[in-house]
Amino acid sequence: MALLPLSLFAFLACDKDDSSGAAAVAPSASATPSSASTAATTPPASASTAAASASTAAGPPPPKCPPGLTGNPVPAFCIKLPASYHVKDARITPAKGSIAYDTGTVTDNLMVSYDDTPIAQQAKDVAGEMKFGGDKLEKSGDLPGGNKWFQGSHQDYERVVTLLKGPTPLTLKCSFTYKPKSAPPKDAIEACKSIVLP
Repeated sequence: MALLPLSLFAFLACDKDDSSGAAAVAPSASATPSSASTAATTPPASASTAAASASTAAGPPPPKCPPGLTGNPVPAFCIKLPASYHVKDARITPAKGSIAYDTGTVTDNLMVSYDDTPIAQQAKDVAGEMKFGGDKLEKSGDLPGGNKWFQGSHQDYERVVTLLKGPTPLTLKCSFTYKPKSAPPKDAIEACKSIVLP
């Protein structure tokens, strides 16, 4: 099932491996007496992760959005979400990152990613992804402001992708994958097309 581009999985896997690798070294190092004192003076990886999360939480406030839309602070955008959806994991830097949402089910996946790749190049990439293997690109079109949308399927899943000009020089890519047989709320299916800049 092709839910996300392989490069995004690699990006996420690298981040996860880096933090879990640091945590995995600490327990084995603390097994020897000479390294026990070092381990006691070195803060565990989870403490540094908590500190990083706290600094992110103290970052810029969400933007003011039109009624019914939820603001995302970095990068700044507004999106219409079902009331039960919230950010599950945000891996952000000024140049690229991703925001994954908790949809309340394992079959629905909503993610907004961003980087400085121009929309024209990303449109070619998305069209290629959605025609790969058993995937089928069913529809595509233009959105206001030079933005693009795509709809495709893979086995029991449907996927909606939008590409939007974000804060300069960023391009936002929103992807929502779901099972039509257990249809999510309409707000979820339309979430990617609802994104606007504040």
